Amino acid sequence: MDVLTFTAPFNTTGQPAIAVPAALTGTGKPIGVQLAAAYGREDLLVCVTAQLETERPWASHRPPVFPR
Repeated sequence: MDVLTFTAPFNTTGQPAIAVPAALTGTGKPIGVQLAAAYGREDLLVCVTAQLETERPWASHRPPVFPR
């Protein structure tokens, strides 16, 4: 239920929002970032997200199964 605090404003206003992995800690744990755009600006959100993935590719990284 704690995560609903972050999604409720965007669900209420209809703003597009996305959470994506942005980096890994020194121990391999993922760090995410939540991005939001103005109502109707999904295009901007997808563009910024694509730029983030280009600069910081994450698809080949896997966090440890049992983080320490």
